[in-house]
Amino acid sequence: MKKSAKAELRAKSLDDLKTMMTEARVGLMQSRFAKAVEGKAISIKNRDQRRQVARLETMIAEKQAAQAGAK
Repeated sequence: MKKSAKAELRAKSLDDLKTMMTEARVGLMQSRFAKAVEGKAISIKNRDQRRQVARLETMIAEKQAAQAGAK
């Protein structure tokens, strides 16, 4: 992921990041079901989705820690 894309994610609010994470998790779950039912192999897409979820979780944790530190 490019640095500019990461900067855009960091600029988003906590609620936006949580919404994006739930959408990414739903997409990942749907692709897992498609793989199980239809036998479609979407391994590269799954890897990218897993990484995106991890990025979002990391940024959410950073924002929550920053908010807790500011209080």
